[in-house]
Amino acid sequence: MKIKNRILTFSLSLASASFCFLTGECFIGSAHAQYVKAKLASARSPYGYESAATQACGCGSAAGCDTCRGCGRIPAAVQMCPPQQPTGVTTGECKPCITGIDCAQDPYGEKRWRDAIPIDFQPLWHGEYIGPVRLPSLLEYRVRINDEVTFTYTPDRQKTMEEYKLMVGDEISLDSISDNGIRQPRVPVQPDGTIIVPLLKAPVAASGKTIQSLRKDLELAYKQYIVSPAIDILPVKVNTAVEDLKDSVNGPFAAGGRAFPTVVNPDGKVQLIRLGSVYILGMTIEEIKREINLRYREQYVGIDIEPRLTRTSTHVCYVFGEVVRPGRFEMDRPTSVTQIIAQAEGPRIGANMRQVVILRRAEDWRLISTMLDLQGAHLGKRPNPSDEIWLRDGDTVLLVKKPIKRVDDAIQLLFTDGLYRIVPFQGITIQRQ
Repeated sequence: MKIKNRILTFSLSLASASFCFLTGECFIGSAHAQYVKAKLASARSPYGYESAATQACGCGSAAGCDTCRGCGRIPAAVQMCPPQQPTGVTTGECKPCITGIDCAQDPYGEKRWRDAIPIDFQPLWHGEYIGPVRLPSLLEYRVRINDEVTFTYTPDRQKTMEEYKLMVGDEISLDSISDNGIRQPRVPVQPDGTIIVPLLKAPVAASGKTIQSLRKDLELAYKQYIVSPAIDILPVKVNTAVEDLKDSVNGPFAAGGRAFPTVVNPDGKVQLIRLGSVYILGMTIEEIKREINLRYREQYVGIDIEPRLTRTSTHVCYVFGEVVRPGRFEMDRPTSVTQIIAQAEGPRIGANMRQVVILRRAEDWRLISTMLDLQGAHLGKRPNPSDEIWLRDGDTVLLVKKPIKRVDDAIQLLFTDGLYRIVPFQGITIQRQ
């Protein structure tokens, strides 16, 4: 009789599933039909969770019904259809009757399976393998040691407030209406900051002067030989220091400037061309841009530096002790303790999961530590373990042995590998006389 009832129950479940697949509607009694109608009118919080006043069980009754309420055990699976998607994916109109634990809902603190309530466990349905758009790991990233920052040098076409002053390497043209012998198409500013012009015996200082001030100096010098020299100066090549700076940068950049990649040293500094060491550890990209441009503008005009974070330093964690594969593991995303143990291929037999030690270095390199109890979580008894923490770069996860395992190892060391190897025990032989 029991076998017939089970076959009948399975047939009804199969018929219900077929109806759901063909029509997009599910029914588990009249109560579930009422739930489907009330679903569209249910209010949702800004975080996507249903408010406590509108939560309903997937079977159609109020939260905490006899079918789906949490009573210290995981409820049995029931017939369900895909939920309605806000992403435009058509998956049906029925909401799955899945009970679970959400740490954002009351009661606060660590929860047990008896606190399970109906939750929207898979809102993306078959798109869950992609996952939702989660919040960023950090609201503001600050540069760390071994980060790679690329500085792009681009011309700055903005108007300056000060009149341009000549510098070493610039070129000007010299002309005079009164005497064609003064005419010179290209007069370079020498490394000593002077220019050499016709008729004048001594060089004339030009570096650091504007075109107008240099013209006045030349007219005053030429009046010793010409009554009205009428000197005219035109700039031919200016801002050569910036051109030299861009030529010093490695390789042309596609955007029109030049890029110089560098790595943050252990002292928190980077070495930049014509600038030297600059401390940038702990700065944001915007703060670095402001600092570097202020320093360059003390020496150069018409250049803009744009820093970009091209590569972050490797974030690692160390797992030691009773795991299958201890060692150093990279963390390219937020990683919890259980996830890093899984990367180490899990704990060995005899590992004490009630005493998982985390060794951590603080900002000032002082050592801090904590001990976690992950036994219940790994046995599936704690659905919301407070000990499942996020790991930090440089953490050491230590799995120790259980007391019985330590005793077993001591016996193995003292007797099997120690005393019995020195004095082999051959057993006792009893002879009859």
